[in-house]
Amino acid sequence: MSRYLEIIEATLGNITRGAIDGILTTLGIVIGAYGAESTIIIAAGISGGVASGLSNTFAALSAERTEMEVGMKEIRKSMLREEMENTTLHKTKKKQVRIKALMDGLSSVLGASVPVAPYFFFPAEQAVFIAVTLTAIFAFAIGFLSGKVSEKHLIRMGIKMALIALTVAVVATLIQQGIHITLR
Repeated sequence: MSRYLEIIEATLGNITRGAIDGILTTLGIVIGAYGAESTIIIAAGISGGVASGLSNTFAALSAERTEMEVGMKEIRKSMLREEMENTTLHKTKKKQVRIKALMDGLSSVLGASVPVAPYFFFPAEQAVFIAVTLTAIFAFAIGFLSGKVSEKHLIRMGIKMALIALTVAVVATLIQQGIHITLR
C-alpha cells in the first residue's frame, strides 16, 4: 500500500468528519444568504468554509493531542518510565496528531466547496437547489464509503448521510424564511 493510502486510511475518521462538517455548515450558510447576489453568497460560503476548516484543524489538533497524551500516559505507566517525550513513539504520535488535524481541516474546506460551486455557474435562484442536490449526493457518497470501510450497510449509511444533509437544508430554509418574514 502506498504511503498516501496509509495516511488516508489512518485519517479516514478525520476526513469524514471534516468533509461532512464543511458541506453541511456551508450549505446552511448559502441557504441563509438566499436572496443575496451570487458574489455575496460565494464570499460568505468560501469564508465560512475556510473558517470551518481552520476551526476543525485546531479543534482536531487539541482533541487528538489530548487523546495521544492519555495513551502515552498509559504506556508510560506500563513501561515504568518517567518520561516519553524524546522517544520515537512519542515523536511518531505527535506527527500523526498533526496529520489527522490537517486532514480534518482540509477535508472541511474541500467539502465546503460543494455547496458553493453552483453559484459560479448558475443564477442564485437555481444554484441553491443545485447546491442542496449536490450536497445530498456528496453526503450519500461519504456515508456509502464510510459504510464500505466499516463493513456496514453501504446504502443505509449513504441514505442516512443524505437525509442529514436534507435535514440541514430544511432547517436552514426555515430559519432563513423565518428571519426574512420577521424582519420585513
